[in-house]
Amino acid sequence: MISIIIPTFNFYCAPLVCELQKQCEEVQAMYKGFDYEIIVGDDNSTDNGIVEKNAVIEALPHCHYNIYNMNVGRTDNRNRLIDECRLEWILMIDADAEVITSDFILNYWNFAQVSSDADIIIGGLQTPDNAPRGCELRLRYEKNAEKLRTLDRRRAHPADHFSTFNVMVNRRVLEVLHFDPRCSDYGYEDALFGIEAERLGFNFLHIDNPLLHTGINSSEQFLKNSETALRTLHSLGSPMTERAHVAVIAKKIRSIGAAKVVRWLYRITAPCLRMNLLSGRPSLHIFAFYKLGYYLNLD
Repeated sequence: MISIIIPTFNFYCAPLVCELQKQCEEVQAMYKGFDYEIIVGDDNSTDNGIVEKNAVIEALPHCHYNIYNMNVGRTDNRNRLIDECRLEWILMIDADAEVITSDFILNYWNFAQVSSDADIIIGGLQTPDNAPRGCELRLRYEKNAEKLRTLDRRRAHPADHFSTFNVMVNRRVLEVLHFDPRCSDYGYEDALFGIEAERLGFNFLHIDNPLLHTGINSSEQFLKNSETALRTLHSLGSPMTERAHVAVIAKKIRSIGAAKVVRWLYRITAPCLRMNLLSGRPSLHIFAFYKLGYYLNLD
């Protein structure tokens, strides 16, 4: 029994919902007791054309397209969708995902049946090989991150790889844990959820059941989102700042008395750093320093 929730804002996700609904119908034909629902939460999208195209979702069996009359933000949108679910497992999928296997739903359902001790089942993410011009930073970052997202690495550090992009969570977890409302802006709501779920003793199961991440946004937007995420991280404090890589490095920099120097270097080089990051050949080393300097300047 699976409730699928998809938060969205100004994104055409009807094709994603259609494929998920089709696969759910196929699983239901195989297992007569299988039930499902798909709920899309539109966070008061401002693009009426996209809203009109997504309206087809409401006509699909077991599917609902809820348009909220005010923008509540990423975290509250997800929490609201969780509260609307009625089935045992809640499959969270981001709107910019694409189903790339014909047995995506079946795989999740089979693992849920045979893994009785699993509370959270994480399917994984696949990055496209190409992206439009102007999206080089995000694409390069995601391609490099794939090295850290292998199934073996995810299983070695299960809580650290919790992601709302593609994860199925048992209702017993969500009865005691929701997403932290302090994460109203972009960033770290999923990481913090994973840490708290681990602290509460819930079991993670990582499987090979990826979705394709189609939302490779522009370098400019990715840089803006990264800055927002760093501000969110800085405001959260412990335990997030003990786990996030940039916060751990910043703590070491402070401990050796070098924070003032790094802040100064960042401030005088930021325009040049941004020029590289927004170019066609961005450096991930420069991106790492940019984030560290930006974060330290929030102190």
